Amino acid sequence: MAMLDAGRAARSLATKLVLLAAACTAVPIVLYGEFSVAEEHKRQVLLSRLHVEGDLIARGLALGLSRLKGTPSVMDTRAVLDRLEPEGVNLRLLFRPQGREGQPAPIFLVAALPPLPAEAIERERAALTAAGVTRAVPDGCDGGRPLDLHYTTASGEDEVLTSVTPFTTKAGCWAVVTSQLSRDVTGTLLDRPYWKSPEVAIAAACYALLMVLMITVFWRLWWSLRGFGLRAGAIAEGAAQTAPFATLNRIPELDGVAGEFDRMVGNLRATAEAFRFAAEENAHAFKTPIATIAQAVEPLRRALLHGADRAGVVNGADRAGGDGSARRSLQVIEAAVERLDALVAASRRLDQVNADLVTPPRQKVDLSHLVGALLGSYAEPLAERAIRVKRHLAPTGVVRASPELLETVIENILDNAISFSPDGGAITVTVARGQGLVVLAIDDEGPGAPDEVLSTMFDRYVSHRPVSDPSGQPHFGIGMWIVRRNVAAIGGTVEARNRDVNREGRGGLRVTVSLPAA
Repeated sequence: MAMLDAGRAARSLATKLVLLAAACTAVPIVLYGEFSVAEEHKRQVLLSRLHVEGDLIARGLALGLSRLKGTPSVMDTRAVLDRLEPEGVNLRLLFRPQGREGQPAPIFLVAALPPLPAEAIERERAALTAAGVTRAVPDGCDGGRPLDLHYTTASGEDEVLTSVTPFTTKAGCWAVVTSQLSRDVTGTLLDRPYWKSPEVAIAAACYALLMVLMITVFWRLWWSLRGFGLRAGAIAEGAAQTAPFATLNRIPELDGVAGEFDRMVGNLRATAEAFRFAAEENAHAFKTPIATIAQAVEPLRRALLHGADRAGVVNGADRAGGDGSARRSLQVIEAAVERLDALVAASRRLDQVNADLVTPPRQKVDLSHLVGALLGSYAEPLAERAIRVKRHLAPTGVVRASPELLETVIENILDNAISFSPDGGAITVTVARGQGLVVLAIDDEGPGAPDEVLSTMFDRYVSHRPVSDPSGQPHFGIGMWIVRRNVAAIGGTVEARNRDVNREGRGGLRVTVSLPAA
């Protein structure tokens, strides 16, 4: 059962909708992780290139400054820097003169490209110190590394510091700091987080639109099918006024399906009404001639009895033989009329059952209360034969069904139990609840049924009666068949089995009806 439920859940549209939403959420996360790693690799390659570029500039400066005699002045240094003419790169040249042993000398900002006003040099040096660039110039003036630091210049420009490359001359330690404007392409690549890039924004917008479209399609389809299911459930429960399937549909491709459902429901309701109308018409059409025959037979009975009384014993055996033949004919006519009347009643019940099965109304029914009320209507026939009824009715036996269908089930089983019960016997009626079911059991103390009859008891036109039927009523073998049909229409099951013989030597038959609890 669990495997069947798991397989059904795996095939359901709701499960696929959940899986689709999970996939739509997981895919961009995975792709973003992969692309962000690739973006980081690209940034590292770019920083390495800029570091190499800064190293080349530093080498050029070292060569130019080494040709100067003595300690180069600021003007000399600026002249060497201008001759390099680096394009697209902003430079800051830092200088740390040789200090005493164990006492590191301060670092000075010597020159910059583009040039800085004299009053801005100290602010620029303070900004570089705050950004941590001066700490990147080692005391030994060796090494060098790429940087990736956001930096705001003294003039308010946003830049990305890309490398620091130290070199040594006779005068002391120098450091070339390269940077890119944040608004430039290279600076944008270095300074902007990957998730803020235009390609990520465009891809995210397209993916979000695609995800919304897919989920919307599945959601509308699921919602329409769910509406169809609720509508079908309302029809099954006998709701008189329900919205048509066409008004519940939100998908144009399902308009044809919704229309066919509405037509099918209309045809079913029309069929049920036709069954009911035909049942009433046929019953009325047959009842009239049957009543006429019964009324016509009554004067014949009185005349036959009156003629027999007047004749007495005067006419002897011949007259008695003629009267006996007339009486037998009259009895045959009366029995045929009685059987025909019962057949019409059974046919009417059958048509009514067929109509109820087409569109069975459903509502909450207290089975215990219904059984108790129906048992009250059997008080007189039970008293005539001294049949006792033992009741065991649970107070919580509520089911969802048609009261008319349930009444027919209970009445037919009770009629069957009463007809087979011996005079002075007992019928036990039990209503119990357990494991999501409400169980109705009716036990009698009759002769029971052979095994071959038990297997066909609920088939149509099957009737097994003792030679002397105490009920004296004609039977057509549709009562228990109607029980099975009605119970199946409600969603339950019915079975019959012989009871064990009790201490009083009585067995009998038990009919058990199991219905889903409401």
